[in-house]
Amino acid sequence: MSAFRTHLKKILDKKGPVRGRRWFVKDNKDGTIKEIKMVFHPVEYAEFNPDRKLYGDRALLKILDKNYEKYKEING
Repeated sequence: MSAFRTHLKKILDKKGPVRGRRWFVKDNKDGTIKEIKMVFHPVEYAEFNPDRKLYGDRALLKILDKNYEKYKEING
Protein backbone atom coordinates (compact mmCIF):
# COMPACT_ATOMS: atom_id res chain seq x y z
CA MET A 1 0.00 0.00 0.00
CA SER A 2 2.89 2.34 0.66
CA ALA A 3 3.98 2.39 -2.99
CA PHE A 4 0.43 3.15 -4.12
CA ARG A 5 0.17 5.93 -1.51
CA THR A 6 3.39 7.51 -2.79
CA HIS A 7 2.29 7.18 -6.41
CA LEU A 8 -1.14 8.72 -5.73
CA LYS A 9 0.49 11.58 -3.84
CA LYS A 10 2.84 12.34 -6.76
CA ILE A 11 -0.03 12.25 -9.28
CA LEU A 12 -2.18 14.59 -7.16
CA ASP A 13 0.71 17.04 -6.72
CA LYS A 14 1.56 16.99 -10.42
CA LYS A 15 -1.83 16.79 -12.19
CA GLY A 16 -4.50 17.02 -9.50
CA PRO A 17 -7.41 14.64 -8.93
CA VAL A 18 -9.21 12.91 -11.77
CA ARG A 19 -12.75 14.24 -11.93
CA GLY A 20 -15.36 11.59 -11.30
CA ARG A 21 -12.95 8.83 -10.25
CA ARG A 22 -14.11 7.04 -7.10
CA TRP A 23 -12.67 4.35 -4.84
CA PHE A 24 -13.93 2.09 -2.09
CA VAL A 25 -11.90 0.64 0.75
CA LYS A 26 -12.20 -2.66 2.62
CA ASP A 27 -10.72 -2.90 6.12
CA ASN A 28 -9.20 -5.74 8.15
CA LYS A 29 -10.36 -6.55 11.67
CA ASP A 30 -7.49 -4.50 13.12
CA GLY A 31 -8.63 -1.41 11.21
CA THR A 32 -5.93 -1.39 8.53
CA ILE A 33 -6.77 -1.43 4.83
CA LYS A 34 -7.35 -4.85 3.29
CA GLU A 35 -7.96 -3.74 -0.30
CA ILE A 36 -8.76 -0.71 -2.44
CA LYS A 37 -10.79 -0.84 -5.62
CA MET A 38 -11.54 1.79 -8.22
CA VAL A 39 -15.16 2.10 -9.34
CA PHE A 40 -15.63 2.79 -13.06
CA HIS A 41 -19.29 3.86 -12.97
CA PRO A 42 -19.73 5.48 -9.53
CA VAL A 43 -23.29 6.68 -10.05
CA GLU A 44 -24.56 3.24 -11.04
CA TYR A 45 -22.46 1.57 -8.33
CA ALA A 46 -23.86 3.88 -5.65
CA GLU A 47 -27.42 3.03 -6.71
CA PHE A 48 -26.84 -0.71 -6.31
CA ASN A 49 -24.59 -0.46 -3.21
CA PRO A 50 -25.93 2.47 -1.16
CA ASP A 51 -24.23 1.30 2.06
CA ARG A 52 -20.70 1.39 0.64
CA LYS A 53 -18.91 4.73 0.93
CA LEU A 54 -17.09 5.98 -2.18
CA TYR A 55 -14.09 8.30 -1.96
CA GLY A 56 -12.41 10.69 -4.38
CA ASP A 57 -8.65 10.85 -4.94
CA ARG A 58 -7.86 13.38 -2.20
CA ALA A 59 -10.04 11.62 0.38
CA LEU A 60 -8.38 8.31 -0.50
CA LEU A 61 -4.96 9.85 0.05
CA LYS A 62 -6.02 11.00 3.53
CA ILE A 63 -7.27 7.49 4.31
CA LEU A 64 -3.99 6.00 3.07
CA ASP A 65 -1.97 8.43 5.21
CA LYS A 66 -3.97 7.44 8.32
CA ASN A 67 -3.58 3.77 7.45
CA TYR A 68 0.19 4.22 7.03
CA GLU A 69 0.49 5.75 10.51
CA LYS A 70 -1.72 3.02 12.03
CA TYR A 71 0.28 0.29 10.31
CA LYS A 72 3.53 1.76 11.65
CA GLU A 73 2.08 1.76 15.20
CA ILE A 74 0.96 -1.88 14.94
CA ASN A 75 4.15 -3.23 13.38
CA GLY A 76 6.65 -0.95 15.06
